[in-house]
Parts: sequence; structure tokens; C-alpha cells
Amino acid sequence: MNLKTTSFQDIHFRIKNTNFKTLVFIFICLLSGNQISNAATITATSIADLQTKINAANSGDIINLANGHYTNNSISISKSSITVQAATSGGVFLDGNNNIVISGNSNTFSGFQFTTNNMSGGLPVECPTNAVTVNGNSNIITQLNFNGYFASKMIQIAGLNNTVSYCNFQNKPTDTSLTKGGDGDMLQIIPNVSNPGNNVIRYCSFQHMPGGGGDWGNECIRIGDGAYSTMISRTVVEYCYFEDTGHGDSEAISVKSRENILRYNTMNNNPDAMFAFRNGDNNVAYGNFFIKSGGIRCKQANNIYCYNNYFEAAGTNQTSGLSGGGTAPVYLEYFGTGYGSNFNFFHNTFYGCTDIGIDTGLLSCTWANNIFKQTSGTIYSGTNSGQTFVGNIYQGSLGLTIPVGMTNTDPKLALNSDGYYSIGSTSPAINASSAVYPKIYFIPGIDTLLLDIQGQARPVLRAQRDVGCEEYNATGTVINKPLKLSDVGPSYLNSISTTVDILENNLDFSVCFVPADKKLVLNYLLIKNSSVGIALFNLNGMALREFTNMNVSEGSHTEKYDISTIRPGIYFVSMTIDGFSKTKKIIIEN
Repeated sequence: MNLKTTSFQDIHFRIKNTNFKTLVFIFICLLSGNQISNAATITATSIADLQTKINAANSGDIINLANGHYTNNSISISKSSITVQAATSGGVFLDGNNNIVISGNSNTFSGFQFTTNNMSGGLPVECPTNAVTVNGNSNIITQLNFNGYFASKMIQIAGLNNTVSYCNFQNKPTDTSLTKGGDGDMLQIIPNVSNPGNNVIRYCSFQHMPGGGGDWGNECIRIGDGAYSTMISRTVVEYCYFEDTGHGDSEAISVKSRENILRYNTMNNNPDAMFAFRNGDNNVAYGNFFIKSGGIRCKQANNIYCYNNYFEAAGTNQTSGLSGGGTAPVYLEYFGTGYGSNFNFFHNTFYGCTDIGIDTGLLSCTWANNIFKQTSGTIYSGTNSGQTFVGNIYQGSLGLTIPVGMTNTDPKLALNSDGYYSIGSTSPAINASSAVYPKIYFIPGIDTLLLDIQGQARPVLRAQRDVGCEEYNATGTVINKPLKLSDVGPSYLNSISTTVDILENNLDFSVCFVPADKKLVLNYLLIKNSSVGIALFNLNGMALREFTNMNVSEGSHTEKYDISTIRPGIYFVSMTIDGFSKTKKIIIEN
């Protein structure tokens, strides 16, 4: 053990300035102290054998299910801190009806494919249960492929601090016997009544959903439901890719709870679907790309903040209403008393889109420091009632009478090396922002307020910021750009990108403490040999314990640490994988 008393700031500086490139799925349940290595790697040859070995597993065990096809599977994972995975990622197919329930905590479930249902008359029959239900906390669900599989929910999350990553969802069959095509979405988050869920969905792909479009019933992601609209979910959906999902349902993401973040996602060639803030207040969308796709819809909500987003050729509808099944770059829909207040669109760029629809009856919306370049039609339709405009630049036909806050001039956009339109060196948008607009809503622990769409810093002073979704000629590493299908989903389906922007944002963990044995346990999954570092800090930022240069091989790993000598209190834990780090708080109790 290498024990040091150095500052957290120094450790963080050295970590952040290390240039390594390793793709990692990281999950921390617990950590610190002296290492104990007693975890077992176990092989199961059938579902019954798998269940027996899960029931007998100890913390840290890795259970590999032998490659092959298994039909009509019921699996219960009530143990904690174990890994259940395909022997080879993508090599196990769970066919027919599946009912996988994860009620334990800090587990990893990885590498399985769901591609075949029961058939009747040549048609797939819906699985009567959710394929995967997660009721426990701090679990990782990763590297799953749902293609042509028919279940009410592919994954339902009801616990806290869970992560769904690098999964693929596509071709969910429709049921012509139903009024709608399906009775459930692909991925459902159920908010907790008492605590924010803090669940994360990242690097997943959603594509090619059949159906009738509109309110057909097969949403890609639903966060909450009408009954949960007042509950705080704090779900983050980030770095996900959506293409051709609108026939399944017009809502690619349906937000029906409070304090959620949709960030750095890409909608590409998805004209019939939108991100919808449907129920629930205090939600945020930033850094998203909407290219040849629908955009953002606000309905039955208040206090919605959308900033640093990019819209290109977005929307299919040229009218202010969407009743005909079309989409818009933005549609603000009035839904009666108690809704339609404090919508906000700051620092977005709209290029060659259809019209932004504003419904009659809307109470208030602020449009600040946006760029609009219209190649045909109008920028807006509907009403200017309740709308406030400040610091915007536009070129084209407004469509509404807007007396102030809209400057008619060429924003001088040019196609950049990442394939979207940015401001040039002579753009009037540079350092031209108005400082007079509401504060962006801050969601504790998960929001990033002063970054542009590339993930680079904007000036602290509002008047020094550029109009539109990004700063001109910003320096530093670009951590966000339009995603491709190859950047997301299971590694066995796609050649996953290993660029820095993918790597750094993939690092995540949860931290907890089990007082019974005074041990902390580290669980993580690497897809490449990596250097792993762990550090424990006190509230003064002093490193109490630091592990460096732990070279770890590819695969799933568990480390146990004895912390019986650590006094009760609040501490910070830093986890580093090949130079990328993240820090969170833990409480050590008696």
C-alpha cells in the first residue's frame, strides 16, 4: 500500500493531464484499505445451474453462463456484488419468455442477447413479463442486445443509482390486436417515492422501430409516468443514439417526472420522433444534436430549460399544431391550467429547420441568444403571446411579429469538420450574447452549466459568450460531437470508438459502505488491460490512502478492502482508469 498525504487538487491535476485511451465500464460498490483476493470465477452450463450458483455466490464472484441458446428463462439475482455474464459477450441468447429480476445491489449483468420470442401463427408473441427488472440499487446492466424481441418492457429500473450502458434496442414487434402497437416502452425508469433515483442511461442505441407512429406505444425511454410526475427522478440520459424510431412512437424519450437531464445525445435521421417533456417540472436538455429529426416537445410541464442544442433540418410539420402526426424542431403545447409556464431556450442553433410551433394559451417562454438560419418557410408559427426574445440572431422569415430581441443578419455559419454548422471567424454571434435572461436550472450533482455543445467552457460573464450552441474557436479537447451508431451499443455488434470524448464521460461509479465487516468492495469491468488507481480523501482534501499503477487485465474484477482503521465520517473516493477519474462522497459509519 502506498500511503501519502498529498492534496486532492494535486492528484486531480495529475490524473486529468494524463493522456490515455481505454474504454471502461466502471462500477464501484465500496473501497479502501488492504486488498483481499478471494473472489471466484464460476461457469454455469444451464439456467438451472446458473440459478444454483447465483444462490450460492459470495461477494465478488463472477459467474459465466456457457455460450448457447436458452429458452423461457427465469433468473433471480438477490445476492449483491456479483457478476452474471455471458461466457463470451454476445455469445448467450435468451430466447422465448424471460423474467430476469435483479433485487440485489452492486451487481453486473452483461453480455446477453434477446432476439427470439415465442411464435404463434408465424407472429411473435409478447413476453408476459419485463425481460429485465431491476429493483436493487447500484447495479450495472450492460452489453445487452434487444433485436426483434417482444416484451412489455425490455428493461425496467425501479431501484436507485443503477446504470444501463452500451445496450441496443431495435425492431420491437408490433401487436396488431392492440389499439396501439405495443403496451410498453423499451426502457422504463420508475421514480422512487422517497429518494431521487439518480439512474443513468448512457451509450445505448435505439433504432428501426416499426409501427404506426404518433402515440403508438413503443417509446424508446420513459422516465416516470403520469402518476410519478411530481416525483424527483434525477435520471441522466447521455450519449445515446436514436435513428428511425418514430414509427414505434413519436416520443423517443418521454419525461414524466422531475429533475431529469437529457444531454449529449444524437437524434439522426429520426424525423418522426421528438424528446418530450410530457409531465413533470424542472427538467433540462442540453448539448443534444437533432439532425434530420424531430426536436423537443413541451407539454403538461413547467420550468423546462433547453440550451446548447443543435437542430439541423429538424421537423416535418409546417404548421403550429402536431395533430397530423408531424414533428417540429420545437413545439410548445398548451395543455390547460397549471401548465405552460417558464419554458426556456438559450444558446441553441437552428439551421434549415421547419417552423417552431407555439400553441395559443402558453403562459411564458424566453428565447435568448439563439441562432436561426432559415432556408425556406418560416422560423416560427402560432403565437408570440407570452414569448420573450433577447439576444437572438436570425436570417430568414420570422413568421411572427417580434418587435425586439431578434437581430436580422447573416450568422455566417459554415460546415465544420464534425459535420454540423458552426459560426465562422467573422460571425456577428461572437461575444454578442445578451446578459438578460433567467438563470439556468441547476439539478444538484449532475448538471454542467458553463459548457457549450462541445463540452468546452463558456466565459463566466454572460456578455462575453457567443450566440448559438458553441463558442467559436474554443481550445481544448472536444468531448461531444454528433454520435454515430458505431460509438454506442454492445461492443460485439459495433466497433466502439476509443476517442477521448467517449472514454472520459464513460467513467462512473457508486459508493456505499457495509458496516458489518468493515470492508469495502470494488467491482469493475474492463474491456481492455488498464491501469487502475484508487484514492480515499478526507474532507480537507488530503489523500489518506492512494493506490497507483495497479495493472488490471481485461474482464470483470472484484477487490475487497479492510477499512477497520478508518474513523467514521464523511470521505471522498476517487477512481481512476487509465488517466480518467471521477470522485464521489461516501459515509463510513460505526
